[in-house]
Order: sequence, then structure tokens, then C-alpha cells
Amino acid sequence: MAKGEPIISTFYEIGRDLLNLEVNTIEKPNLTARKMPVLPHALLDIAEYYLNVLTKNLDLTSFWELSKEQRSEWHPQYKQPEESTDWKRLPITNGAETFDKLRWAAARTLWSEEVQDHFDESELVILYRIRRNCDQLKNIIYDLRKQDHTWNDLLDERTRLDLLTEKIRYLPMGKLPVDYAIAVRKIWDIGTETVFMQTLIQIDGDVVTRIQRGLPKSKQKLILRVHERGVDVSMRYWETLFGIVKQIAGGLTELFLPRPPIGK
Repeated sequence: MAKGEPIISTFYEIGRDLLNLEVNTIEKPNLTARKMPVLPHALLDIAEYYLNVLTKNLDLTSFWELSKEQRSEWHPQYKQPEESTDWKRLPITNGAETFDKLRWAAARTLWSEEVQDHFDESELVILYRIRRNCDQLKNIIYDLRKQDHTWNDLLDERTRLDLLTEKIRYLPMGKLPVDYAIAVRKIWDIGTETVFMQTLIQIDGDVVTRIQRGLPKSKQKLILRVHERGVDVSMRYWETLFGIVKQIAGGLTELFLPRPPIGK
């Protein structure tokens, strides 16, 4: 690999992600304002979020024991909250196996019209999100373990207790590509919360704003005001960041490009 190529490649990835700006306004109960932890723990957080939602009205005890081949044939049955599974009873890890289970639990629930009738529209949106994001996270885990073996011990179906053992807690982290870091952060940030408003701004000037159907009238003015403020702040930050990356990338290009001989 040529000198400076990894650095230029990283800034290329950042610049590509700056081609559009997405602003979401969500409602989150019990807000803690904590930062996303390192990847192995963040994946466990996401798995817990998703399992908590799925087990509210589903008994996943028997499903959790199914093989990968059997999961796609599972027939979910709706349960009242007091009859459903306590998610803390089910073993979860930060590996692809757990996210495959969560993916199929959501997918088979969406497949069953009988069970769907017990979920409102906003809950069905979360199930679609779980199915989509779990597929994405599985691919990220597979790729990381394949591309950088440093991740193998950290993402080898580890539980929270595993990560805290002396053997694992001090292991170095592998390289995390920028696009993977951004994808995981977004999934972790939004979790299973309801997105009330979303604005997507493209570098070519296209702007798309989406509003959650059925938004309570009592919240409309406040949410609109908060969202407008968020878009305004994000736009100013986006412009500044784009300019900084452009300047740095240009400087790096000049630094690593071959220089003409003196006197020519």
C-alpha cells in the first residue's frame, strides 16, 4: 500500500458520508445522555433494546433454542405482557448468531397476519427496523472478523460478563471503518424509539422531510420547533465540517503526490 493511502482513504470515506445530512427528532423515555460505548458493548446494548421490544408480546423461549435452519419456519404466537418472555432470561451475545435470532423473530412476526393484528402501526415500524438493522449488523460483524482478526475474540458471541473478564477486557480493538462506525452509532442512537420527524438534505440541494403519521396534536408545535432548530444547527455544523475535510484532504493529496524535480 502506498505511503499515506490509508489516511487519504479514510478522508475519502468521511467526505462521501458528508454528501447528505440526516436529522432525526425522536422521543426517548428515560434519557441518560450517555455516549455510545466501544463496539463490543454497543452491539450488546442494541441486542438488549431489540429483545426487550420483541419479548413484550412474544414468548421466545422455545424460539431461542432453534437452529438457524429452523428459525425461518417459526410460527410466532401473540402473548399478553404477563405471559411473554422476560428478555433477561434469554442469553444474548454481541455476535452474528444473536442478531440472526432477533432478525428472524421480527421477520416471522411481520409474516404472521394473526400476530400483526395485535401490534399498532408504530410498533410494526420498529419490527421492520429490527429486521433491517440486524441484517446490516450481521454483515458488519462478519466483515470485521474476516478483515481484521483482532476482532475475533471480542465479537465471538461474547456476553457482557465475557467482556469484563481479565482475558478479554484488555484486548486491543481492531480497525473500525468509518462507514461501519457511523452505521452502528446511528442504530445505537435511535434504538427502538419513535422517529417523529426526519429531514434528509442532499449536497445537490434536494431536501426531503418526513413526518410520523398520527403525530399527537399536543406535541406538534414543540416537535416542529425542536426539529427546525436541529436542522439549523446541523446545517451550520455540516458546512463547517465539509470545509475542514476538504482542506485537509487537499493538503494530504499535495503532501503524498509525487513532486516534480527541482528546476522544472
